[in-house]
Amino acid sequence: MSGLNLPLTAMDRVLPMHVIVDAAGRVIAAGPTARKLLPQDDADLGKLLSVQRPVKDMDLPQALAKVAKSGDRLVLRSFAEPVLTLRAQVAPLPAGQYLVNLGFGIHLGDAVAQLGLTANDFAATDLAMELLFLFEANRGVMHELSVFNRRLEAARDHAEAQAHTDVLTGLQNRRGLQLALDAAIASTRGATDPRADGGFAIVQLDLDRFKQINDHLGHAAGDEMLRHVAKVLRREIRSEDCAARIGGDEFVLLLRGFVDQPALERLGRRIISVIEQPVTIEDHVCRVSASVGVVTSRCYAQPDANQMLGDADAALYRSKHAGRGRVSFHDQP
Repeated sequence: MSGLNLPLTAMDRVLPMHVIVDAAGRVIAAGPTARKLLPQDDADLGKLLSVQRPVKDMDLPQALAKVAKSGDRLVLRSFAEPVLTLRAQVAPLPAGQYLVNLGFGIHLGDAVAQLGLTANDFAATDLAMELLFLFEANRGVMHELSVFNRRLEAARDHAEAQAHTDVLTGLQNRRGLQLALDAAIASTRGATDPRADGGFAIVQLDLDRFKQINDHLGHAAGDEMLRHVAKVLRREIRSEDCAARIGGDEFVLLLRGFVDQPALERLGRRIISVIEQPVTIEDHVCRVSASVGVVTSRCYAQPDANQMLGDADAALYRSKHAGRGRVSFHDQP
């Protein structure tokens, strides 16, 4: 090559990504790896690659002259597939030619994948393959960390759900109910008048004649009846409502935005009616009933969870004393 003592074969080995262009940007020669980007010699480099730096869409010959003089980096982007971003260092050669040494930079992984490059496509001193290995190793580690974090999150969510769940029935436990109650009460604090806006209802339910099943058939049969009642409650309430077993044969429903007394009484009577239907357990026909006490947040200027649960419990025991299998409200005499 005129003006250089280094033969092109040596350039190919030392700078496999080099391109030699004339002042108009036409390719005179290219290294073996660069040829994988260029369809042929004598191609117009400006029609293959667009200038991104020093000025986006700058005319390529002008960009070559500018960066050859300043020593700045040239950034190019391929027009055709595969679309790759390249960085380049430009050095002036005799007769108005330029030596353009290309590199893939942070897009090395894309180039290797899209062009099928191997270690033989890079100079022996080039750390491209080592960097690609580190990049892939890092990506692998990040993937494993992501999988681990998702599993950890799922395990945490599961553990939290288990902490709020009654093991026997799958309903919320007392802790889960308390959290739901706290959220329901918090939603009323912004209301102008909690007794008039929105609100919620607490329905407390206790089984009647449940002790007879435990005494005559054993606790396994009693557990089966409790699971049956839990299914009834889940079926009768909405998905956004909360059903909880707070101990023994005691259940509580938290109904958001449901404070209409006639509607609540109909719901309570319907639940009692379904619970009173006979259930076969271990070849025995079992019958229980339920007493229900109801309180709504509209009864209070400032709803309080403990007070509301106590008032619902008092209403429930009025139902028991009045003959069981019925619904009583806190604000009824």
